[in-house]
Amino acid sequence: MPNERKPKPMPNIIFNGMTWIFRFTDLVHLTNPPRHLKETPLKEGMRVVDYGCGPGRYALPATKLVGPKGKVFAVDIHPLAISTIKRKTANEALTNVEAILVNSYNTGIQESSIDLVLLIDTFHMISDRDALLHEIHRILKPDGLLFMDPGHMKIPRAREIVESIDLFTIVECRGRDMLAAPKTK
Repeated sequence: MPNERKPKPMPNIIFNGMTWIFRFTDLVHLTNPPRHLKETPLKEGMRVVDYGCGPGRYALPATKLVGPKGKVFAVDIHPLAISTIKRKTANEALTNVEAILVNSYNTGIQESSIDLVLLIDTFHMISDRDALLHEIHRILKPDGLLFMDPGHMKIPRAREIVESIDLFTIVECRGRDMLAAPKTK
């Protein structure tokens, strides 16, 4: 998209602070990414994108769920996120994950090749939601799904934005989670 507003990564100190907060909330079970993933339609063999993957809280457990025949693309604008993913995948000898550093909303992933996009606790930070949703629509298979938790945005507002862009049909809303299917072109 030529008029796309380029995303800007947060400062390193903020990213590091966020990572420590995630570690703490996961440690004391305030959040549980593997359990949250069980709420998604994630299945073995799928090709999945974790858009705004951060330090890999969802991307890494997802690699285990899709198994060796599946693949997870961990996408982020922050170089520390990508280096963290690469370090963790090397330490765990995970071969079915690809970390992608982007400087726009374009992932470079092949069109209509993804079964599921995870957009968890990211939507509220996106400056150009139109560009993001166009890219997610582009990479999803016609029968693919977008699973999102809008983070620090109320679910009715997130739903309103997604529906106004008219690329997705909301399939289900449960608590903080929303499942959307791409509309055909």
